Amino acid sequence: MNNKQFIFSHSSPKNHDNCSVVKIKHYTLQFNTNLKYTHAQEGDFSLHLLGSLFDYVDTKSSNQDLLDILVKQQTKEGFFKLLDTYYGEYVIIYVTKKEFFLLSDSCAQKEVYYTEDYAELGSQLNLLSNKDCRQENHPYYNSTLFDKKKLFIGTSTSSTNVKHLAPNHYIDLSNKETVRFFPVTKIESQPIDDVAKKAAVMLKGYITAISHRHKIILPVTGGFDSRLLFLASLHTECDYFVSQHKDMDDDHYDIKIAQEITALFNKKLHVIKDSEASNDTLDTTQNIDNPRTTSFPKLIADKILINGNISEIARNYFNYITPVTAKKLTLLNGYSDNVFVIDTYQEWLSQNKKTLNQYDYNLLDMFYWEEKMGNWTAKAKTEAHALNFELMSPFNSRALLRLLLATKRKDRDKFTSRLYKKIIEYLVDNHEAVNAIPTNPDFERARALFLKKIGLFNMFDALRLELRILKRKIKR
Repeated sequence: MNNKQFIFSHSSPKNHDNCSVVKIKHYTLQFNTNLKYTHAQEGDFSLHLLGSLFDYVDTKSSNQDLLDILVKQQTKEGFFKLLDTYYGEYVIIYVTKKEFFLLSDSCAQKEVYYTEDYAELGSQLNLLSNKDCRQENHPYYNSTLFDKKKLFIGTSTSSTNVKHLAPNHYIDLSNKETVRFFPVTKIESQPIDDVAKKAAVMLKGYITAISHRHKIILPVTGGFDSRLLFLASLHTECDYFVSQHKDMDDDHYDIKIAQEITALFNKKLHVIKDSEASNDTLDTTQNIDNPRTTSFPKLIADKILINGNISEIARNYFNYITPVTAKKLTLLNGYSDNVFVIDTYQEWLSQNKKTLNQYDYNLLDMFYWEEKMGNWTAKAKTEAHALNFELMSPFNSRALLRLLLATKRKDRDKFTSRLYKKIIEYLVDNHEAVNAIPTNPDFERARALFLKKIGLFNMFDALRLELRILKRKIKR
C-alpha cells in the first residue's frame, strides 16, 4: 500500500508493509503509516480521522484537540455544522449505536472508492480486491478521450461495480446507501463587505494553523487565488516561488507580477525553471488509478505547498450559461459530446437540480464544486501524495465556500472579482497598491473586461457555446 492510502473492508485485507490496522465494528481499517490517524471516543460515539483538520480560530489546536471537540457534539447535525468550519483533507468514520457512516472533506480531496455492496472501500480503485473491470465497448472508458483525460466521470469508475464518493455526500454503511448531506438550508445573500471581512479572517487563520504544524511554501502567480493566499500568509514563515516554464521569457506577466507583489512586501521570491523541477511518472506499483506524468519544484520537497485550488468554485468559471443542460456541461467541462458523459451529467442534473434550486445554490457553481473539484483536483492531490509531495488548499472549507457563494455572482467573476478585491482590503493596509497590480493580464481577460463594460459579455459567452454545439452537430 502506497503513501497515505487506506482500505476499509468487511474482510481482513491482505497484510501490506508499513501499515497499521484498526477494527471498527464489522470492518477492518488498514492504512499506510504515513497517513495521520486520530481517534476520539465519548460514550458510544466514536470518530476515526484519516488526514488532518485545521481551525481558523484556535490555530494551535491539534487533530486530537479538534476531534475531541467534534465527538462531544450531541447530534449529527451539530457534528456537520462544526466540521464545516474546519479546513482539511481527510476521511472521517462516524460511529454511534444507531449510525455508522464515512465521509470525506468538503471537496472530496481525500478520495474514497467503494463497491456497490458497500463491503469494501479504499483510497484508490486499484486497492479494492472485489472490483470488476469488465467494460466491453464502454463509450467513455474505452475511448481515446479517456486515454487522454485519465479522469473518472461523476461517481462512475472504470470498474462496473465500484463508485467514487462525490463531495457533499456520505456513505451510510448501516443502510448501504450514499446520502447527500449538503446543502440542507437555504443560502442567504450577505453584504459583500461582511463576507470579505470574515473570509479574510478565515484564510489567515487556516494558513496560520497549517504553519504551526508544517513548513509552508506558496506559488505566486498573476492570478487572484494565489494573491489572496500570499497576502493571508504574510504574517507566517513562508517561502515563495514562481514557476518559469519553457515557453515563458523573463518578461512573462506571471514572472513580472510575482516579482512586483513580493517586492511590495519585501519577500524573497524563488524563480523555478522547468529544469529545476522533478518530472515523475507514476506507475502501477504506486496503486494510482490511470497514472499521469506530473512535476513539482524540488524546492518544496520538505514543505507543504499551499495552493489556490478550490477557490474557482466561487469565481464563476462556467460563467452565466442558461438554461443549464447536460450537453452544455459536457462542453464546458472539456468532454466534447461524449454520450456517456452527457448521460452522466443529465443524471446529476435530474438528481440534484430541484434540491440545489430549493436552497438557492447556483447549478454551475455546484457542478464545478462536485464534478470538477471532486475528480480533477482530487486526482492531482492523490498523485502528489504518491510522489511524497503534500499539497493543501485552504479554500477547502465548506463554511468558507458557503460564505463566498453568499455574494452575488456578478461580484465574483473570474476576471473581475469585486469580492476578492474586497477581501484584499481586509488582508492588508496598502490594498490600493496591491489592487493596482493587474491579475492575469492576457487577451481573454482583456476581452472579457471590454465585453462586460459594454454589457455584452453574457450574450457573447452564450453565443460562443451555442456555436460550439452547432459545430458538433455539423461534424456528425
